[in-house]
Amino acid sequence: MKKIVLILLFISLFFLNIYADKPKYVFLVVCDGMSVSNEIALSNFLYGQGKQLTWNTFPVQMFMTTWSINSYRGTYSENNFDSENGYDTNLAGTMPYPYYKSEQAERYFKDSVSTDYAAAASAMSTGKKVYNNIICYDTKTDKVIENIIDKINKKKEYNVALVTTDNFYNYVAAGFLSHNKSKNNYNEIAEEILSKTKPEIIVGQNDIYEMNKVAASNGYYVLDYPEINEPQVFNLLNKKIFVRLKNYYVPYPIEYFTLESFVYRNIDTKFSSVVSDTTRLLLKKNKPFFMLVEITDVSKANCENDYNKMLGAMYELNETIKEIYDLINSKYNDMSFDNSIIIVVSSYSAGMLRFNAYLPKGNLPRPNILFNKKTIIKADTNINYKTKYNVNELVGCYSIGAKSNLFNKYINEKNIIDNTDIYNILSDIFINN
Repeated sequence: MKKIVLILLFISLFFLNIYADKPKYVFLVVCDGMSVSNEIALSNFLYGQGKQLTWNTFPVQMFMTTWSINSYRGTYSENNFDSENGYDTNLAGTMPYPYYKSEQAERYFKDSVSTDYAAAASAMSTGKKVYNNIICYDTKTDKVIENIIDKINKKKEYNVALVTTDNFYNYVAAGFLSHNKSKNNYNEIAEEILSKTKPEIIVGQNDIYEMNKVAASNGYYVLDYPEINEPQVFNLLNKKIFVRLKNYYVPYPIEYFTLESFVYRNIDTKFSSVVSDTTRLLLKKNKPFFMLVEITDVSKANCENDYNKMLGAMYELNETIKEIYDLINSKYNDMSFDNSIIIVVSSYSAGMLRFNAYLPKGNLPRPNILFNKKTIIKADTNINYKTKYNVNELVGCYSIGAKSNLFNKYINEKNIIDNTDIYNILSDIFINN
């Protein structure tokens, strides 16, 4: 009996030593296409003033550059480059709109080439700049670039989980979990994720239906989201789990919304609940974890210049981060801000949302009024989008919890980090300790 107790004590001390200097639970929440003006828009809609969203209370706040090699002016060399040639602070400013606006900056955003999701995700996951359309791949050497999840998997200290509103092989998810010469090789990306990267839990949509069989053949228990809380799932904690997110829709806001009277989200599946359920399932596995949480719908809404859909997707993001924050702070599990960290970041900015005046709390833009398919009264002039594409403007980055002070190593004198620094910080958390 004494021998068993000593063995258990040794194991406990061993794991305590491993994780003493590391966060035990790491949440990286990526919102594709979110501009700072999107954050202001939702905050005004919900609270009547800006900077009231959950992550606006986090102690670490800064802006981030997102440029790719395509954005770079001149010949890019990995070992000798000037970041100002990727994002020119003299032209574009050291703060994003709406904190800074000039005609010079507006022209710069319209004229300069911007990143896409593949290059943005690759920079965050590898610490290397790549060309647009490429995922964690060096076209010069024709070799893959090792990303942070490759390194986490080698050490085998953490479980990895993906929870996304989109297909599990698309957007930032692909940029963290695969390597490919083209982001459009969906079958190859999906197969690599399921057969090589093999996150412990995958939650996402799946339009490549034969991938369900690939998942099962690689040891995944495949189920639909509503089944995640059924008893048999918790009896399969030794298996990898693939959850198909079906019937998820971005909620549309309702005019004159008030927090006190109702919540406008009248849909069955709430993304915050999806993330919460996945977190509880990971905790049952009794192992530290890294969860990549991704919301793609803000980018889609901005590229469609759909203000209402953008608000709905932003609301899902705010509710999701609030849920993660509350789970860490709940004392119903072993998570706390002493052993957990939340990082919230946008992968790039899209749409160039601009305000002539902020809409009051609970108000939405007036739609076009049509008569015989002709517009007789144009939509609300208080807000407007200047493009339907990504732009090379600064985005927000926020953090709270264990080791969030690591950001101080990489913030420059202008309070800006680069998206490659997300990799550096994750490396400091998982690898360099």
